[in-house]
Amino acid sequence: MSKKLFKVCLILLISIQFIFSSPVFAESENLVKNPGFEEGNDESVYFWQTHCWEKAEGVTEFFIDESVYHSGGKSACIVNHSENDSRYMQPIKVKGDTYYRLSCWVKTENVGTKTKGANISIEGSLDTSRDIRETSDNWEYLELYGKTSPNQETFTLTIGLGGYGNTNTGKIWIDDVEVVELESLPAGKTAINLDPKYTGGNQNTSENTGGKIFMIFIALIFFLILLAVIFVIFFKDKMPGFNAKAAQTDKPAAKKNQKDDDEKWIKVKFDKIDFIIMGVMTLVYLCVALYNLGDFKVPTTSWEPTLPGEYFTVDLGKEATLSRIYYYCGLGSNKYNPFSKLRVEYLNENQEFEYLATIDKKELQDIFKWKYVDTAPVTTTQLKFIVDSTGGAFNEIAIVEQNSKEPLKNIKIIDSVLEDESKATIGNLFDEPDKFAFKPSYMNGMYFDEIYHARTAFEHIHRMSPYETTHPPLGKIFIALGILVFGMVPFGWRIVGTLFGVAMVPVMYMFGKKVFHDRFYAFCTAFLMMFDFMHFSQTRIATIDSYVTLFVILMYYHMYDYFINKSYNTTLKESLKPLFLSGLFFGLGAASKWIAIYGAAGLALLFFVNKGTEFWEYRKISTGKSKKKPLWIGDYPSNLGITIGACVLFFIIIPLVIYILSYIPYMLVPGDNKGITVFIENSKHMFEYHSKLEAEHPYQSAWWEWPIMAKPMAFYFGSDLEPGMTSKIFTMGNPAVWWVGLLALLIVAIFALSKVNKNLVVLFTLAATTFGYVALPKTIFTETLKAQSAELCWAVIFFALIAILLVLSKLDTDILITSAVSSVAFGTILYLFKDIERGDAYLKSGNTQLIIWACLLICITLLFIGIYRYDKKMMVPLAGLIFQYVPWIAVPRIAFIYHYFSIVPFLILLIVYVIKKAADKHSGVKYFACVYLGIVMALFILFYPGLSGLEVPTSYMRYLKWFNTWYF
Repeated sequence: MSKKLFKVCLILLISIQFIFSSPVFAESENLVKNPGFEEGNDESVYFWQTHCWEKAEGVTEFFIDESVYHSGGKSACIVNHSENDSRYMQPIKVKGDTYYRLSCWVKTENVGTKTKGANISIEGSLDTSRDIRETSDNWEYLELYGKTSPNQETFTLTIGLGGYGNTNTGKIWIDDVEVVELESLPAGKTAINLDPKYTGGNQNTSENTGGKIFMIFIALIFFLILLAVIFVIFFKDKMPGFNAKAAQTDKPAAKKNQKDDDEKWIKVKFDKIDFIIMGVMTLVYLCVALYNLGDFKVPTTSWEPTLPGEYFTVDLGKEATLSRIYYYCGLGSNKYNPFSKLRVEYLNENQEFEYLATIDKKELQDIFKWKYVDTAPVTTTQLKFIVDSTGGAFNEIAIVEQNSKEPLKNIKIIDSVLEDESKATIGNLFDEPDKFAFKPSYMNGMYFDEIYHARTAFEHIHRMSPYETTHPPLGKIFIALGILVFGMVPFGWRIVGTLFGVAMVPVMYMFGKKVFHDRFYAFCTAFLMMFDFMHFSQTRIATIDSYVTLFVILMYYHMYDYFINKSYNTTLKESLKPLFLSGLFFGLGAASKWIAIYGAAGLALLFFVNKGTEFWEYRKISTGKSKKKPLWIGDYPSNLGITIGACVLFFIIIPLVIYILSYIPYMLVPGDNKGITVFIENSKHMFEYHSKLEAEHPYQSAWWEWPIMAKPMAFYFGSDLEPGMTSKIFTMGNPAVWWVGLLALLIVAIFALSKVNKNLVVLFTLAATTFGYVALPKTIFTETLKAQSAELCWAVIFFALIAILLVLSKLDTDILITSAVSSVAFGTILYLFKDIERGDAYLKSGNTQLIIWACLLICITLLFIGIYRYDKKMMVPLAGLIFQYVPWIAVPRIAFIYHYFSIVPFLILLIVYVIKKAADKHSGVKYFACVYLGIVMALFILFYPGLSGLEVPTSYMRYLKWFNTWYF
């Protein structure tokens, strides 16, 4: 019995040992062959291959170094003498649908700081570990977690200097490489996709994925129901075209209003229904805009090291096996040097401090965001932080142990050698553990140009010298208001710009109601703005475009009142109100961003056209033979003088005062004695910066690319995501708005030209095609459309338009002669410019500029003449569009698609105008308009993840890339 019992116990013991030892064995088995580069020589390192992008002799060296190593007696070394992407590579045999940890130790010397440094990755993937740049005095630990696809058998491990699109220079050493199979992903770690070619279902293990997709579906249903409710409740019995009785009663009223237009001051009234509709639309958009706008909690107290060599030691409160050290980057007192570096050492088993990692603020964008460094899995009770360089501040440090997503609690500073100033605030590093964010993202940190604008808003509040000085201050002051209310948190620095974006919805409704005198078209106008992509993404980021765009809309909104009316149909005081408001918003816009000044030309044109028409009527009546003259004739000359004087006040003096006052934060900086002249100096600086800026950017785009959305702009790429998941924020237009807007502009141009002499239409055709040929790159046809000759394409366009004009004119003799002369002129232009090389020098040459602006002047003049004759009121949105857009042709610096934002509101008004013209002739068009609005909204929902940063499967994001130039 005892022998039998002994055998049973022995079997159980062996079984238990096997069960508990198996995972340990699986996790400790290194799949890398020759991981320490101990086998082989410079000519042939066993089991490893080398690869580099630039293979020319002397560019890159690969060799085994026996003088520098982490363990053993050798390490692999890569030296890039000039920029290159160079790597050691090894195929690794793996199992499908399995997690792996990839790790190594690296050391660097003089590695460039502008692109990716030493890193570990896999072949064919853009995902890498953190990268090490500059010179590291110690060996740095790199690790990367990943998951294989279901049927994957191998991947190729790469360790090197640089990466795809990130060539770099310098020297790196590599040692102790590991690839270890894991039973599961450790808590707190994120994994990349180890099979870049895998496009099947996403590998996300997160429980939230299904919820997020479901949320998108619910949002779609919600918006469809909302759209239906609005139309059923507010439009069925109220709108012409939906109710026959309403249509019949509205027609005589319309005729009467048209008859009275010249006899009274036209003023649009908004009733209860209008306010309900605006309120509902605004509330709905507000909810959408505020969702995931940004966190309310991030660390706000800071510590700034004073001198290199300072140090402090912390007790972790327990023995912990470390995983990551997080740090929230603050700003610091040095405007041009927000960089700091802390060396971290851990207390080893010999009770000595040994190097562990470096936490480093080394980039300009490393402010007001969480960063972390993966550490080697050492077990310790104490950490020592040593200051290597000073300049920037740290708001918080958090230490996370293995298999955890929470920072260690009860950390205490037990020893320090600090200057008095530094010692006084050292406790701020560990005082806000409740504001820790395990996954850094846009929700808890700055992204894109927030590092300039939101940072400067913070500096204004604290009376610091501002960093961002290339735009006027008012936009940053608005951002500062949100920070003052909510604190220096993402929600705080984004909320005011978002509210300005929300305000655009009711403002566009009012603009639409004012122009079209119809609630349905007012709704359409607001709806298109509400669901335009750029309106959403551009107003949820803490930059200044929200403010200037709203002010541009408002300055034209109020100028519209003055333009369509006659000042003598009301009192002088009443007639000056819209001018005052237009000038006020012009001043606010100019003090936010200079693009508002572009609109000044449009405002001036509208004003002088209005006064010119009035003065012509005054002269006609005052010199006429009729003895009975209107009462206003006698007061008109004096009122005209007062009005012109008032315009000097409204559009020059008041805007100038606003502009100067916006510089008060500059004047409050201690030690700055420049006073009121600071605005002059900064204005000169801005002009020189924008006129002389020579830079390149992967997302830069030309003015002609914006309307067709040739190159959207990415603002944010999420990290630390589950395999197969993506989080991005990009800005572009809603295709159903921007592309349809181009068609609407063409139709409005045809309407305008229909009121112009046909010979002038031929001249317009000549000017427009000449402008296109001279100003646009030939590559549009030769590369994009694969045409053999750009000249041939432009000739076909020109002669096709001339042929259409000749047919429409029934071969009128005058048109024939004008067409023949224009054909000769265009042919001459094609011949003269055929062999000229296109480039910056070409575009800046005097002859090219003369032709471009002469052609533009002809086209714009004829368009304004035509639209004034066809429908005077549409001259306002056309002026807004042209004068916000055309100046960009002359801007020499690089530009981006978001510069088109202030043009979009006027494009929307043109779309709605075309819809209204069609509906006036065919009542059923309104139903098609509802379908069109549904398409606009459906596209918004479709692209919403890419506009908001919502995490979705990578395959979903691929479906949104309709063209190869959509790099997001």
